[in-house]
Amino acid sequence: MDTRDEALKLYKEVIPKLLSCGTEIDDMFRRFRELRLLEDDLSFEGALLRVEHSFFMVVQSLNILRENLKLLEVAAKKKEIE
Repeated sequence: MDTRDEALKLYKEVIPKLLSCGTEIDDMFRRFRELRLLEDDLSFEGALLRVEHSFFMVVQSLNILRENLKLLEVAAKKKEIE
């Protein structure tokens, strides 16, 4: 069963949603970072830093997903997977 066309259609559906989600997550990341920079309590600052780091990891995962989706698109158009 050749699923290349279906994969390309799904790719075109996912990419805009991925970019939108990434933009929203980046905004939340910045807001938590701003709060951390304003915080005086070191223990609460540490909690904010952990949340900030978690957002960073989510953004990195989204970037990896985006890269792999682009590789999928190339493979589907070439009719081969490397």
